[in-house]
Amino acid sequence: MTTNDDLTIAELFDFAFDLQQKLEANKIEQKRETFTTAIDRLKSAEEKLDELHLFSDNEDISEVASNELRYFIIYALIGWLYEYRSPDREQRLDDIHSAISYFLKYLHLCKNYGLVQHIPREQHDDNDKYRLHATEDRQTRIQKLKEKKALEKSIAKLREMAQDADRVDDEIKRQLYTEQIKWWIQQAQEDIAALKDEIKLLQFSKDPHLQMTTPTASTNKLPVDGPFTIVTTKDRLYKEAIGGAGYPSVPTMTVQEFYDDLAKRQAQQPAPPPKPAPLSDEQLNEIDDSTHRQNVRLMDEYKDENPRGSGNRYNRS
Repeated sequence: MTTNDDLTIAELFDFAFDLQQKLEANKIEQKRETFTTAIDRLKSAEEKLDELHLFSDNEDISEVASNELRYFIIYALIGWLYEYRSPDREQRLDDIHSAISYFLKYLHLCKNYGLVQHIPREQHDDNDKYRLHATEDRQTRIQKLKEKKALEKSIAKLREMAQDADRVDDEIKRQLYTEQIKWWIQQAQEDIAALKDEIKLLQFSKDPHLQMTTPTASTNKLPVDGPFTIVTTKDRLYKEAIGGAGYPSVPTMTVQEFYDDLAKRQAQQPAPPPKPAPLSDEQLNEIDDSTHRQNVRLMDEYKDENPRGSGNRYNRS
């Protein structure tokens, strides 16, 4: 039976890369054993690469041979396989840490060759332990998404060119591997942020009593040394026992005293003048007033022109 030690780096990488592509496209069943097999092959290839020292800290990307350039993404592939391997909740946290570790290892390698400027930290600060990843601004996310889509189209086109040609040009292969490296840089950065958020959720689900924010400082209170005497008054006792907390004041008189005082104040007020008695019709006719006579005449004319019931056009038998 052939073991990983008997295979070359190219054979190990090609087999694991083919498995990863099929798993990502859901062309094969998502079994844990399949992920583990691909991880073992890539780790064996990683050990052989370390023995050969193919990648250096003081090289430029242009100095790496095209056939060796494709092994750049080996750490990113291992990180992806760890990320999607474990449906088991108990082993999920270990797989997440392994995935983040390999993604960071890949980004460090890319930084050594000037492909990445900043690398996220593996651990969060204590103050941000339960704070989810801060989202980037909208324009930055849109720009990254456009760049990633453009890389995917370019990679698909270059793969078709590599498959159709009888003899693949070295320039096409180099461009394909370079585009894959750039795509995995963005993918690794996105996955690291998502995995860190998942770690916080898993930790919080294990102990939901942990506070999401930092506790505030408690107010210092003076200690009470020895016995003490309660000093109170009659008004305070009434407010606490009868009036309740925050009662504005205690009553100053009884209900009977209130009504006696009200009657006394009303008796002291002067009596209003009597209203004049209304005048009868005869008395009104005797009034010698031009305005009154004119009003009476107008009313008589109105009654002559509008007899009683003239406006009622309905309910007539």
